[in-house]
Amino acid sequence: MLAAILLAGASAASAQELALSVGRASASKDIDVVRLAYRRELSPNGAHWWWPTHLQFSAGIWRVPQLDGRTRRFDAGASAVWRAERRLGYLEAGFGAHLLSHTVNNDTTRLPSSFQFGSHLGAGLHLGDAATVGVAIQHLSNAGIKEPNGGIDFILLTASVRL
Repeated sequence: MLAAILLAGASAASAQELALSVGRASASKDIDVVRLAYRRELSPNGAHWWWPTHLQFSAGIWRVPQLDGRTRRFDAGASAVWRAERRLGYLEAGFGAHLLSHTVNNDTTRLPSSFQFGSHLGAGLHLGDAATVGVAIQHLSNAGIKEPNGGIDFILLTASVRL
């Protein structure tokens, strides 16, 4: 899926990035995630202040202790991202949807539906013109679609390169 997105966007004039994130759940120190993301700039000249600046597609793998013994989950996501670029770095916020391969049910975390909403806040530094490193806080929750709506928070470290 990610390869098809990259090929479809390769001819576009807008800026594109490929990012790798690693993270850990903040409340449950035994849940980890590794995620690969493709990000494409939506309007290089800017439309309106409220219009997202980037569209992001991601795929990830989780390590999750589970009451029934399963330990891996996969996720796919799509998010709108608002990013403010400055000379030294960036600030960003995003909101989107994630689809998990399985629900999560353990002693500390309950995600009873595979469909989750995700939001994040992040900041990063530019490493030259083609790379960034950053940190973000991400929250996933089903917004009350199915109870209990426990949600999960991740702290993510991200490295990205421009394509």
